[in-house]
Amino acid sequence: MTEEADYELKGFTANMVLTAQAMEEGGLLQTQLVGTLSAERAEVRLIELAEIEDSDVSIVGRSPLALEDSLIEGNQIYKEPDWPEPGKEIEWKPGGSNETVEYKDKTWRVMCRTFDGYKVRMAIDLKEIRDELSKLMRRYFEALPLALIIIGFGAWWIAGRVVRPVQKIIATAENVTAQGLGARVQGVSSKDELGRLAAVLNQMMDRLESSFSQMKRFGADASHELKTPLAVMQGKIEAALQDHGEGSEHDTVLVDVLERVGQLRSIIDSLLMLSRSDAGSLIIEKQKLDLSHLMSEIVEDAEVIAAEEGISFQSENGSSGFIVNGDERLLRLAISNLLTNATKYNISEGGKIISELRKSGNAYQISISNTGPAIQDEIKEKIFERFYRVDTARGPNKSGFGLGLSLARVIALAHGGELNLSSSEGGTNCFVMTLPQ
Repeated sequence: MTEEADYELKGFTANMVLTAQAMEEGGLLQTQLVGTLSAERAEVRLIELAEIEDSDVSIVGRSPLALEDSLIEGNQIYKEPDWPEPGKEIEWKPGGSNETVEYKDKTWRVMCRTFDGYKVRMAIDLKEIRDELSKLMRRYFEALPLALIIIGFGAWWIAGRVVRPVQKIIATAENVTAQGLGARVQGVSSKDELGRLAAVLNQMMDRLESSFSQMKRFGADASHELKTPLAVMQGKIEAALQDHGEGSEHDTVLVDVLERVGQLRSIIDSLLMLSRSDAGSLIIEKQKLDLSHLMSEIVEDAEVIAAEEGISFQSENGSSGFIVNGDERLLRLAISNLLTNATKYNISEGGKIISELRKSGNAYQISISNTGPAIQDEIKEKIFERFYRVDTARGPNKSGFGLGLSLARVIALAHGGELNLSSSEGGTNCFVMTLPQ
């Protein structure tokens, strides 16, 4: 607090001398001068003001009593008689010398100073300084909450503007899928690094979309073009089998070739369906279907195949009235793939398949469980990838193309449902297909 008082006194003393000079030049009487100088501020008191006889003589380090000898009689402009004399440690110097004095039940901060040919001694009431500081601090604390709110809002607004382009880039990147490569970063056109990053990402997405489109077209076109020659081959082989009598030496070869052609046609049909799904052009001919009746028909055929493999089959096909809006051909294919998979990857002895249709909320669930080796956590999603083949631990001699589960999931998704591996523990694997009502 004394630092603030000393700073103010330094300004007051300089202003006092300048004012005195101006008033003397104007010819004011000494009494008028003193009255004007001492009445400027109630908390600031002029104690002493005098001209120095020879302002060119250095007075730094001289005591107030020694300085009195250098004053010409009559040049004392003003001196308040009741004030105590300055302490012995006080020196008259341009920078000023300060002390704290008790006077008339008040605490004063006093400065003795020489300035521009004058010696001036002034005091300021420290209570006034304390009051001013208290008011300032009170106003500061009153304004602080509002200032913090304004600063916080401003920081939030600025941070939002800075982060918004990054959020747009993140949102676009999160929405990029093999089926949704048309997403682009919009609204980031600044000339800074974020704008360049958005432009580079958009260019990369353009290239990816073009490459994926070419791949999809190739897969669909190749599958479509291969269907006709394979159909012709199948027809010619069947004709050749009819021309040869039973037991002919060519019978075995032709039957094997016909089986391979059938497998190729199955693969091509699956690839064509997956390509159409990727392109968003999978045709679904929806109609009202009794899911219980459809499951009964599919399970009846699956039981025959399971029996040939020595696998027991248990089914619960629900009750009539389980109606779904779907494509009968595609749903039949998806459920058949799941049952074929359950038969193919069952245990060699004492195998079991359990098929169950049940209602769950606003959806129907088709649960197909089979005994067999556990599926490790790291491949629980990989088994739904195209052409993914399990290791020999699950089926050393099992034939397959790695498309059955992938195609079943695509069909389930196309109907607004889903297909997941529900559990794989205790020697039982359970796949659940969910279809909306």
